Amino acid sequence: MLQDITQFIYREARLLDDRKFDDWLNLFDDDGFYIVPLVDEARPGRQAAIVNDDRMAREERVYHLVNHWFPAQQPPSRTLHFVSNVAADERGDLWSVSSSQLIHETRGGDWTQVGLGEKNAIAARVDYLLRHRDGGFRIHEKRIHLLDRAGWQGNLAFIY
Repeated sequence: MLQDITQFIYREARLLDDRKFDDWLNLFDDDGFYIVPLVDEARPGRQAAIVNDDRMAREERVYHLVNHWFPAQQPPSRTLHFVSNVAADERGDLWSVSSSQLIHETRGGDWTQVGLGEKNAIAARVDYLLRHRDGGFRIHEKRIHLLDRAGWQGNLAFIY
């Protein structure tokens, strides 16, 4: 089962890197959450977070990334996710999964545009709660614990 879970996590990372955001949205349960907390044990809707998206907020985030012009994504971010150290434990009808991820992000540009053309490396532990349904997995919760979340965060307008 660990191999299937690992392949699922790799697939999710590839969808993000390829900017296939609608396919990424379809990986989530309807009641799933996408969270980038400020503290490790933040509860959705109860504590401040960098990102705390339920279904509607995820769909809105993707809609804006794909259909709207806004400076933080002009030009759009390009990302490359490196996934390692995947571990999983079955907990009732959920799988608790943890991985280490290094996400490289850049936006093309030149020296005349501050921040463009720079490569950013974002290290994180990414925890998932996955449901196994109909022969596949669904994300019930994706929680990105940024290694440097207490420090200054640059462009956060892309999806981790």
